[in-house]
Amino acid sequence: MMIENVISRSLRLMFAGGMALSMHAAYAQEATDGTMQRVEVTGSSIKRIASEASLPVQSFNQKDIKKTGVTTVTDFIQQIPAMQGFSVAADSVGGGGGGVTTASIHDIGAAYTLVLLNGRRIAPSNSGTTIDLNSIPLSAIERVEVLTDGASALYGADAIAGVVNFILKKGASPLEINAKYSRPEEKGGASNSISISKGFGDIDEDGYSIFVSASHDEQKSLKASQRSFAKSGIINFNDPKTGKALQFINGSSRSAPGNATVDYNRTDPVTGQVVINPDTNKPFVDNVNLNPYALTHGGKCAASNMDFYGDGNCYFDSPSTIEINPESKRDSLFSSGTVKLGKTGFQGFYDLAYTEARIIASIAPYPADFSVPVGSPLFNKYLAPNLTPAQLANATDAIAKYRLSEMGNRVYDYGTKATHIVAGVDGNAFGWDVNSAVTYSKNKQTQKYVSGFPLADKFDAQIAAGNIDPFAYPVGSMPDAMRQALLGTGFSGTYNTQTVEMKGIDGRASRPVFSLPGGTAMLGVGADYRNTSFKVQQADVAKQAQILFDNQQVDSEYARDNAGAYAELMMPISKKLEMTGSVRYDQIGAIDDKLTGKTVGKKENATTWKISGKYSATKNVMFRAAAGTGFRAASMQEIAGPLEDWGVTGGNYQCPLTAANGMGGHPLASYCSGVGRQQFEAFQGGNPDLKPETSKQWSIGTVFEPIDSLSMSFDLWNVQINDQVTAVSEGLIFNNPAKYAELFTTKHISSTGKDVLAVKLLPINIGKVENRGIDYDFTHKMKLLDGRLTTRLMGTYLLRSRYTTPGTNDQWETSLNRYGSNDKVSFRNIIRATSTYETAKFTHTLSASYRNGYTDKEQTADDCAVIVAGSPGECYGIQLEVPSYTTFDFQTAYRPMKNVEITGGILNMFDRNPPFTLRNTGSHQVGYNPSYSSALGRQFYLSGSYKF
Repeated sequence: MMIENVISRSLRLMFAGGMALSMHAAYAQEATDGTMQRVEVTGSSIKRIASEASLPVQSFNQKDIKKTGVTTVTDFIQQIPAMQGFSVAADSVGGGGGGVTTASIHDIGAAYTLVLLNGRRIAPSNSGTTIDLNSIPLSAIERVEVLTDGASALYGADAIAGVVNFILKKGASPLEINAKYSRPEEKGGASNSISISKGFGDIDEDGYSIFVSASHDEQKSLKASQRSFAKSGIINFNDPKTGKALQFINGSSRSAPGNATVDYNRTDPVTGQVVINPDTNKPFVDNVNLNPYALTHGGKCAASNMDFYGDGNCYFDSPSTIEINPESKRDSLFSSGTVKLGKTGFQGFYDLAYTEARIIASIAPYPADFSVPVGSPLFNKYLAPNLTPAQLANATDAIAKYRLSEMGNRVYDYGTKATHIVAGVDGNAFGWDVNSAVTYSKNKQTQKYVSGFPLADKFDAQIAAGNIDPFAYPVGSMPDAMRQALLGTGFSGTYNTQTVEMKGIDGRASRPVFSLPGGTAMLGVGADYRNTSFKVQQADVAKQAQILFDNQQVDSEYARDNAGAYAELMMPISKKLEMTGSVRYDQIGAIDDKLTGKTVGKKENATTWKISGKYSATKNVMFRAAAGTGFRAASMQEIAGPLEDWGVTGGNYQCPLTAANGMGGHPLASYCSGVGRQQFEAFQGGNPDLKPETSKQWSIGTVFEPIDSLSMSFDLWNVQINDQVTAVSEGLIFNNPAKYAELFTTKHISSTGKDVLAVKLLPINIGKVENRGIDYDFTHKMKLLDGRLTTRLMGTYLLRSRYTTPGTNDQWETSLNRYGSNDKVSFRNIIRATSTYETAKFTHTLSASYRNGYTDKEQTADDCAVIVAGSPGECYGIQLEVPSYTTFDFQTAYRPMKNVEITGGILNMFDRNPPFTLRNTGSHQVGYNPSYSSALGRQFYLSGSYKF
């Protein structure tokens, strides 16, 4: 296979030149003199020597992070091969990301990946458990531990896929300043960061220690026009099989200058009488689409618009106007401290983290629909001359579909303020290692509309006064007085605020309990309680639908209690065999709706378990295995959320409730009358009847060292989730209208006074999900000349990734190596390889990242997202094969003095563009998929650190 040949060639090249993976440091550190300290390892509540751990934990220290050249926690976590299915910053470009970035282990989902800060939970970014990685400061991280195995029996229901634990710096350290600047070779997307840190005191000598760190980072936006592969939504390409010239068309019927749709009563061509529908006893209504500008310019659409379907509309090239990578800014403060509590043997400790982060996303100018009354000046000037006498005589109303390009792009400012405070004690009492703490964590997100949003009353008044002409002026040619009138209708300010607060208390303890042939058995016990509240406060502009074409938004406020207790027993059966068992009881309360005073859903509880073991066959060979269960309740919004506006669908669809689809009898079928291919209105909301999800998972693996300098590990894992909660994708709804008939509804459009067909994107229990794969890690270390060469290869190979069709429990689908009905791709092969050569003064690192190719989204002739070039309306069905994506990075660090390090590097050395894809759902970027590749291209960076 071509894909496999690419892999093998790449790996031969890497190893032949001594270039392999150094993505993370070997878990076992080089031996040092003195007693090894027992610590808590992610995935266990029992303190032990780190190298004794039997679970598949990947550990990354500061050096490993720095070698990647990344600036943010998000960028680092999302390049780990075991991570798939996460949210990226680019999802905020019209994709509903809301500025949130996430972690997702093994493509199972962010809701199933538990993210901890110093081993404790932090406030989520939503009403569930998903953590926004933007709230975690990279400069304060000491190391990151990733447990790639389920851990619900220890941490709770949302650790089904695994755990990401960020361990932050602490203790005495010199004053250190770090600064970095990075910029792509092409324009756009430059970034910079600066941080300062200092540690005070020694816990043994002074009785206390304090660490403080502050950082700032920012990245400039990247415009679609600044990259050739993303500069337009109208993309010319050829069918790779036939060579036929085609066009991938992405745009909107809300054009500039505007389109109009005129409704008129149907008449008998012979008698001229209005034809009555016997089912409704009302006239049949037909319509005609017009673009007055094109009709007065020889049928040619204005610049930035194109005739896609020959249906009378011009379609605006909206993807050409967006920023494909949003602007971001972040300021962070972190402090940790420890103090001896007299002679009690206990220490008091605290963690404090505060982050302010912003993502500023810019998408296409506002799409406006508004009424043009029959007989009004606009109607008489632009529409009446283009109607037949019969159409004009029987015209009932007209709707303008206009892109407000002269207002500029719609700009969203997603602001996050995250506060995390932990205070507790740690020590030994009565033979127990004890740790207990209280936690207060808050995540406040504010969505602001910066520019590009017209207020309905002001806009309607300007239209009525004739101060805005939607039909006459192409983009950039509107007279200044008219443009100022349009800008004067704009709104700027807060749209809504979301606040999540988590208050909790936890305690855990471990101790030796009895002796076995292999050593001392250890017992760990613990309990935790937390209350999580979720509140959304809509501004008046949202509650009252003051923005044109908007719908009323509602406040929501929920709270839920969670409690759990667990026990873990580690038993060294012999010198070679160790077994560990753990059990946990979870109770998740019903949801308190604070606004209505009602309880929604019901209390859920479950007992989960896990058994793991390791067998050290020889000094150089170890086998490990684990099996367990998990449990997860749906988020508060998934259960209790009100039905609220979600904008429009990502794709254009034919109205599905027609007789041709067998849906002519649907009660909403009349809303398809005269409706052509378009984007449809959408709602989202909750489902109080959701059932809990349950899971089973197992893993088996080995770690062996055939020679002292080479370490190899393989872990086969499997996760099965039943009754998983997810929303039916828009594509499934429109392609299977009979199956999802109950998900169609109507939405009232205040700007036109009309009700239109809409869909409800509601969560349901879809049945089953199964993921299976292999994680592997090869490490080789050797002395070379006057330095040390470390080569490493690390990857994840998916064997199975499938899910049942929403609403069924036996009809399986897959997104493995193909763009699935869930609008995602599950990649079989993700590999990262690095080679590091280190001397006293220099460290050189070469890295390669590989993601295999896949079968693209199928675009059928009925979808009509692809047409024959130059032939509007001649729809073409095609499905492409998206090629693999490989990038190489290089970095050199120079240490001229002990306290100084200067680093320079190149990301994407060979300037590999993202692969071309026909994806057209989700975020608004087209021509490539921002979830799986970067639009920045080749980047150069320079950083420096100085320790005083």
